[in-house]
Amino acid sequence: MMKRIKKVLLEDETVTANYKNASDFKYMKSLRFNLNILNAWPGNKIEGNQSKYQILINFGVFLTSLICLCGSLHYMKINWNILSFYELGHMYIVLLMTVVEMSRIFLTLPQSTKYMNVGEVFLTKMHLIYFKDVSEYAKKTYRKINKISELYSLFLTVQMFVGMILFNVIPMWTNYSSGKFKERILHNSTYEHALYLSLPPLKIYTHIDAYVFAALLYCFMSYACSIAFCMLDLLLSLMIFNLWGHFKILLHDLKTFPLPSTEVVSTMNTSVFTKMYSEEESKIIFQKLKQCIDYHRLISDFTDNISAAFGPMLFVYYVFHQVSGCLLLFECSQMTAEALMRYLPLSVILFQQLIQLSVIFELIGSTSEKLKDAVYGVPWQYMDTKNRRIVAIFLYYVQEPIHVKALGVINVGVTTMATILKTSLSYFTVLRSM
Repeated sequence: MMKRIKKVLLEDETVTANYKNASDFKYMKSLRFNLNILNAWPGNKIEGNQSKYQILINFGVFLTSLICLCGSLHYMKINWNILSFYELGHMYIVLLMTVVEMSRIFLTLPQSTKYMNVGEVFLTKMHLIYFKDVSEYAKKTYRKINKISELYSLFLTVQMFVGMILFNVIPMWTNYSSGKFKERILHNSTYEHALYLSLPPLKIYTHIDAYVFAALLYCFMSYACSIAFCMLDLLLSLMIFNLWGHFKILLHDLKTFPLPSTEVVSTMNTSVFTKMYSEEESKIIFQKLKQCIDYHRLISDFTDNISAAFGPMLFVYYVFHQVSGCLLLFECSQMTAEALMRYLPLSVILFQQLIQLSVIFELIGSTSEKLKDAVYGVPWQYMDTKNRRIVAIFLYYVQEPIHVKALGVINVGVTTMATILKTSLSYFTVLRSM
């Protein structure tokens, strides 16, 4: 067992396998498998793997999500007077997660041309596998980013399944430990469920057959919701990791500009010799500047495309965390074994997703902020007038750090995340006082 763990953590997949495309990596295949459940893998078109049952898959996912939304609302309506404050908190969390899931699947991502386009660009053009042969530093960066992506994908996938299993198994264990499975029909009690929905044709709270059907349905709903939350976040995180790698390569290229190899007589004072690029070297420097500017434009355009495709999703996500954070803390504050086993993993996953995603996005802003110093640090004093003008223009364009924005307004990063966490704690305190 320890050998397998050591192999996963230390073995470099990029060295042991000769991959040609971004989709060939094991963690990308796992991501593709999960996203295909929701018909949300952006590479199906370029891979020629579009499902013949695409409309059927979309309809099935939409139907289950609609059942969850309407069933929860109807259950709250008919049981409003008997639901406790904690039970209402559970219902609100389920409703909020369902709304986020539906907004991601049907309003912002898989049905969006922008999402599909940015996904295809990432898989066919912007992944670091297509830049690894540019230089030795690019190859080193590619291997580092790939290892980070592999470990992060493994961690997030395991975390997703553990949270989903605990959320569904805890009510089953409660029913089993209380002996409710010994009778096919309950008369003086009801079954505990992971989700509480009103399904009038089915007696899911008293009949064992209907309960089993509902439990299986809830498992699929939880799986679909987990994919909508975790796997789409994982795809976005992988894009950001590779963007970070691109920025590091660009910074390295700027910091390793060659110095002039010859000395020429100063035009101001013929007795002073100073280093200047020769005519041949100036042509090479012009090409290197052009490559850096084109590379920067490529990175900026891809970042803008990510903001356009994922901006609405990130805005809804931030609103969700602003509201659900205090509710999750409130449910955990019951401090019972059942509540902690049911809500603590979910709280950890959601808060960790918020923190991880914000920290990952902060990498882009903090790294791109170094560009202005790197551009100013190129040996422009040895260049001719033409190349100096190019450096001046380049320096102007890198003054503003690059950020991914939610709806083009809110910078996705640590500052926004800290504000959300602080506000959630304040709202939680208010709920506890009530």
